[in-house]
Amino acid sequence: MHESRCENMANLQWIKGTEPLGLTPQHCQEVLALFLEETGEVYSPASVRHLPIPCWGGNLVLVNLEEDEPRAIQGVLWATPFKDDIVRIAAFVIASEHQNSGLGGQAWHFFSKAAVEGGYRHVQLEVKADNTAAQRFYQRRNLEIKTPLEGYYQSGLGYMMRGPLTIE
Repeated sequence: MHESRCENMANLQWIKGTEPLGLTPQHCQEVLALFLEETGEVYSPASVRHLPIPCWGGNLVLVNLEEDEPRAIQGVLWATPFKDDIVRIAAFVIASEHQNSGLGGQAWHFFSKAAVEGGYRHVQLEVKADNTAAQRFYQRRNLEIKTPLEGYYQSGLGYMMRGPLTIE
C-alpha cells in the first residue's frame, strides 16, 4: 500500500490551470469536493466558476500525469491580481493524502516565481483560524496574521494573512 502511494506521488505534478469558468462539470465537482473534504466549507458550482482567476502562473492544478484525460484534480492553487503590487490567493487546497509531502511548497514556489516575475511584491490570503498547519506553512513563507475575519467562513473565524513575496 505504501509503495503504491509513493508511485502515485511521483506522477503528481502542478500544471497551469484553466480559468474556473472553463472547468468541466467533473472538474468543478472535484474542486468542490476538495473544499468540502479538506476545509469543511460548502461552495456552489457558480461560486467556484466565477472566481476571477486568470490563466497565468498563479493558476495551478495538481494532477497525476499518468492518468488519461480528463485527469482528476488533486489540488488547486488559485491566485489573482488584487491591488497595487499585491496578489491574492483565492484558494489553496490539496487532497489530504498528498499533504505534508512537499507538494504545497512546490506549488508555492511556482506561484511566487510567477507573481514576482509579474511585478507583484506582496501576497494576501484568508485562512481558517483553526487551520494552524496552514498558518504555520504561510508563516514559514513570511506571511503574518493581520486581521481576524468574523463571518468570513461558514464554519468559523478566519484570519487575513499578508507578507512579502520571495522566490524560494
